[in-house]
Amino acid sequence: MPDDVQIERLKLAGILMSDKEEKEYLSKPDIIPVTPGMVIPKGYKRCTKCGTIAKLYMFNKNTQSKDNCTTQCKECQKQNAHKSYDANRHKRNYKKYYQENKEAKQAQSRQYYITHKAEMQVKHAKYRSTTKGKKAMSKAHKKRAKLLRDNAGIPYTREILIERDSQGGEIPICYLCGEPITGALQLDHVIPVAMGGKDCFTNIACVHDTCNLRKSKDGREITTEQVETINSLSEEYMESHQDLFPEIFAVAETEVEQTPDTFEAEN
Repeated sequence: MPDDVQIERLKLAGILMSDKEEKEYLSKPDIIPVTPGMVIPKGYKRCTKCGTIAKLYMFNKNTQSKDNCTTQCKECQKQNAHKSYDANRHKRNYKKYYQENKEAKQAQSRQYYITHKAEMQVKHAKYRSTTKGKKAMSKAHKKRAKLLRDNAGIPYTREILIERDSQGGEIPICYLCGEPITGALQLDHVIPVAMGGKDCFTNIACVHDTCNLRKSKDGREITTEQVETINSLSEEYMESHQDLFPEIFAVAETEVEQTPDTFEAEN
């Protein structure tokens, strides 16, 4: 578990440590053996169900408690959730419930990812390293690669997209929030490829990583104005950089060259 996550949980619990104490704490094991009459070390907690003594980050957050931790560890709560699901699965149509509450559930998932980004990245990396994870990622990549091939449009590079979206300045502008991108930058399909959008110079724009994370997968919040702005910027850029788009302007030049010959033949 990343060190910053462990330190954050200490602070949430109101536990203050010196730099030396923090370093020692981080070097200690996540779970320690239970011995008769032992005093639970600072930064650890005993699970009321399994009796395990573990670091605070191994408990879910609970703002109603003094240490901001649940009384049971994450593993025990996970087991409880599975038991509850198995006991009640026949009472609820989960697919129907999700469809009826889709927007709220997606918003909840996005917020959870933002809040637990570092923890989730570690978890995802661990999953991708497993046989099952590699197989799932390979399948997903092949599916997306096919979508991109089938929906290919005007070729592009990261550099020309950044230059276009800088709009004459030095810093690209996020097409979602309209603010300069001074931090992490991502490239995003304005109209998602899965929704019929093209993998094309006119359908890809620079975006803050946080803005991209908040955007829904189907792009339902994208406005006509945002789409038209990217199209306009793309047209202006291509017109002033025709040498970068030979597949477009070479065709146009050929058509112009043929016009006089056609006119003479007709006359």
